[in-house]
Amino acid sequence: MSSEGLQRVERTYRRIGRRWAYNVLSFAAFQGWEGLIRRRAVSRLELREGHAVLDVACGRGANLALLLRAVGEMGRVVGVDYSETMLEGGRELAAKNRWSNLELLRKDAAEMDYEAEFDGAISTLGMTVIPRWREALDRMTAAVRPGGRVVVFDGGLGRGLKRLWNPYYGLLARFTAADLSRDVPGECRRLLDDVREETVFGSNSYIVSGRARGKDEAR
Repeated sequence: MSSEGLQRVERTYRRIGRRWAYNVLSFAAFQGWEGLIRRRAVSRLELREGHAVLDVACGRGANLALLLRAVGEMGRVVGVDYSETMLEGGRELAAKNRWSNLELLRKDAAEMDYEAEFDGAISTLGMTVIPRWREALDRMTAAVRPGGRVVVFDGGLGRGLKRLWNPYYGLLARFTAADLSRDVPGECRRLLDDVREETVFGSNSYIVSGRARGKDEAR
């Protein structure tokens, strides 16, 4: 099942992972606000000079400049993504900007083996796409040192009046292989401490953040 899911994701992002296609979908989903939302999400990491940060489902590298600026030249950024097409965009961006303290790796996020190696970790628009998303979120939090920040920016199905937008976002989700029914914030509350969830500009998107626990604490 997971293999089929990964193949579906790979096929989908081979089609939509090119810059022009991704930009069209981004505008359709966020009407030009995606960059601002990403900046807000990155700020929730509370990164400092010299920190190490993990970007899960880093895609074409939309977070990279923000993360590198936050950790400085002495810091370290590692981005992982399963889509080779998306990673190509990230590598082109890194080469253009001559970023040296950056690693971009093709990985299944559910199979990451980092242990308390980073000061923070972020996933933007990834947890609703990754087939084994619970395992990926667990591995993402395990990668962060106790007390470090974990941040997820993603989308879900709206409630109340926001339900009126569900058919629209459901259509976009079909193009991006996303499952908006996943309770990502709920899983974050299970794995993290001091969890904060905020709705993004009244939309169906959210930013959820919290602090990683020690290895000996229950997950």
